[in-house]
Amino acid sequence: MKLKLFTLFVILGFVLSGCGTGGEEPASGGGGGGTAVLILPEEPATLNFYLADAAIVRQAADATSMTGLVTIDETGNFVPVLAEGLPVISDDHLTVTWKLMADLKWSDGEPLTSDDVRFTIEVLSNPNSGALVGTSGFDLIANVETPDDLTTILTYSEPYPGYLDQFAYGLFPRHATGAPEEMANWEWNRAPVTAGPFIVSNWESGKRITMTRNPNYFEEGKPYLDSIVFEIVPEPAAQTAMMLNGDGHVHLWPGEFKVDYDELLKGVAQQYLIPGIWNMAIDFNLSAPFDGDPSAAAPHPILGDIRVRQAIAHAINYESLQQDVLQGSVGDSTNPFAYGWYKCKLPRKYGFDVEAANKLLDEAGWEMGADGIRVAKGAMHAEDGTRLSLELQGYTAFDPLQLTEEFIVENLKAVGIEARIQNYDFSIIFGTFEDNSPRMIGDYDMLIFDRGFTTEPQSYNFDAYHSSRIPSADNPTGGNYFRWVNEDVDAALETAGTSFDIETRKAAYCEIGQAVIDDLPQVYLYLFQDNYGIADSLEGYTLNTWGSMSWGVQNWKFKQ
Repeated sequence: MKLKLFTLFVILGFVLSGCGTGGEEPASGGGGGGTAVLILPEEPATLNFYLADAAIVRQAADATSMTGLVTIDETGNFVPVLAEGLPVISDDHLTVTWKLMADLKWSDGEPLTSDDVRFTIEVLSNPNSGALVGTSGFDLIANVETPDDLTTILTYSEPYPGYLDQFAYGLFPRHATGAPEEMANWEWNRAPVTAGPFIVSNWESGKRITMTRNPNYFEEGKPYLDSIVFEIVPEPAAQTAMMLNGDGHVHLWPGEFKVDYDELLKGVAQQYLIPGIWNMAIDFNLSAPFDGDPSAAAPHPILGDIRVRQAIAHAINYESLQQDVLQGSVGDSTNPFAYGWYKCKLPRKYGFDVEAANKLLDEAGWEMGADGIRVAKGAMHAEDGTRLSLELQGYTAFDPLQLTEEFIVENLKAVGIEARIQNYDFSIIFGTFEDNSPRMIGDYDMLIFDRGFTTEPQSYNFDAYHSSRIPSADNPTGGNYFRWVNEDVDAALETAGTSFDIETRKAAYCEIGQAVIDDLPQVYLYLFQDNYGIADSLEGYTLNTWGSMSWGVQNWKFKQ
């Protein structure tokens, strides 16, 4: 109760001090026009979805650059957007034919044609483009034909089940970007020429991104709003104060639990919960950090022994974390495949058991020290006297994550493991190999963050778990930052990526999920419900498990 009262006083302090944007008032009459303010806890580094796997990028990119041939709607189905319908696929699954809608234009007025589809393929199939996500399967496109401005015929070297998902995240205009290998440096990344509902009119670094209506948007009469503004507000209390003041209309990931939020903002806004895709896990580095070698060659001195990872898994009180710490706002999760058609109902193998955790650590050569933290004495990979101390890295400005970290630190301390919290900005946690992001170069112990993927999971999971995707200087975009090598998992991923039989694919993914539980490159904690604060004055908002805070923004209006 003291914490709730303190939070309330902090929020009221922001309100009384006049925290707000001073932005435009919503227009009245006809339900059209006006400016909606969307609150982000951190500034996205780019609006190019393919250059960043941080969820913060998509929150803004969905409003402008992420307009593709199809999208995934609120029911989880692919529906056409820039395409006139879903593509035609041949009986042998090797030829896919797309048709664009007629008379499409880019935001600068230039025609949008099949050559732009071709160019998008050229970019995402280029190994030097710098793309971090969304490139799976493009290397399988053996031939591209564009017999006219509306038709694109793709021939694949082998069947690829994710052919729809490849074109759900935006197209690139050939005339307004640059060379594929220069994608990371395109000016387009922050000021995209787009087919989406809004275009960037002003980007004040660290403060706000202002977008105005695309005059060439393909849906007649839309978007209804004149403009939207993404306000960068790191402080959770200040975010809520903006909503309370009426200075914000959509609030990404409110830190308060729903009952507290709705009570505080009654008559102004409320928090909406929807089934989420954000799956929280602790990720273990299986390789030695800070040795100048990003490969899996040398084991982590502590985490390289699976018994230590098992002990960590046993030490966590999952039920108390989910129900007491996070007040039932999350669901249980044991593996990567926690939702969608590929959901795997796999039991938790290493559940909460302090006695089992202590026994494992004793057997692994970690004896209890005088200060309650264990030290190595005959450990598999660590020198005698090494302290059982690990850094737990997460990201900033998200209260539920902070609460989770603090709870886990106490859980681990109870079995003699010291965990030191170190939170970074998204740009560091989700940075590139070239930027020396710790997870990419292998210089970390444990990471904790939530991750998710779409109705087509192959691209993300192949990148995360296949042994060929361990990041290195020669493979800088690889996503297997656990440095996990499992031949059976490699084979299952290859099966899932080539079969068009949904049951075969699901079985392969569940095999991978069980391997994650058995080998413990990660331990899964819980599955978020996605949450957004939405002003009562806003309508036309569609909550989409597979979307973002700005998904469907072309349909938003202010109530009369």
